[in-house]
Amino acid sequence: MQALPPLYALQAFLAAADCGSFTGAATRLNLTQGAVSRQVQLLEEYYGCPLFVRVARGLTLTAEGQQLLVPVRQAMTTLAEASARVRRGSDVLRVQFPPTMAVRWFLPRLPALQAALPGLEIRVATHWTDAPDFSSTDADVIIAHGKGGWAQVVEVPLMRERLVPLCIPQLAAGLRQPADLAKVTLLHARANRHEWQTWLRGSGLPDLQGTGEQLFDTLDMCVQSAERGQGIAIADAALFADLIASGKVVKPFDIEVDSGNAYFLTYPPERREQRNIRRFEEWLLSVLRV
Repeated sequence: MQALPPLYALQAFLAAADCGSFTGAATRLNLTQGAVSRQVQLLEEYYGCPLFVRVARGLTLTAEGQQLLVPVRQAMTTLAEASARVRRGSDVLRVQFPPTMAVRWFLPRLPALQAALPGLEIRVATHWTDAPDFSSTDADVIIAHGKGGWAQVVEVPLMRERLVPLCIPQLAAGLRQPADLAKVTLLHARANRHEWQTWLRGSGLPDLQGTGEQLFDTLDMCVQSAERGQGIAIADAALFADLIASGKVVKPFDIEVDSGNAYFLTYPPERREQRNIRRFEEWLLSVLRV
């Protein structure tokens, strides 16, 4: 790699050429006139020729200075543009969420995150997966749902999944005990019906079946169906805290059952010291502590 003159000297040369004086260059660069003069002198020593002619009204470029001016200006412009792109990229954090957590839990809190971390652009993607896979995504971090213990990722526990039935108040009025669920339609977000089976087992009713069943592709669709009075959904109450607080859906029973799963912030170990990831992790944990 060929040796290059110092960047400060090139900046001083360009400012002096633009301003036509060391005084003007010093003002532009927030330096003293003597500092600019020394940088230009350093550059002239490097090239072994004068770059300016000192005249009564200031400075004029020599032939060598004219030859150097255009490539220096182009190089500085290219470097400034590249630096701006890199800086913008460094202020972006790509986060992948499970779809329902993104819509129901994160989006209502996004304004608070933007206020807490101004200048950090959060790019949100959604994808449901049984394990965080960074080989197939450009996400910097993945919020993963499961039991944890995944290989080759850092896992930061966020919250346990606690299941609870959800329905409209009118439907809840007819449910006095969990056994009354046999009179209603049970709404499922998974074909294996794992969530309802887990809750019923934890409530001492492992064999209970509703009068009907409806299967949906996502948990959000399942709860939206419950919100329309079409049956009773089973979900993590923490994801739907805002909806419950609104009174649009209620918990007909106070029984919450730990599903055995949790939500984790995950990322590759080599990203452990990345500033934006640390800031996002600290914000998540501070919100969940409240």
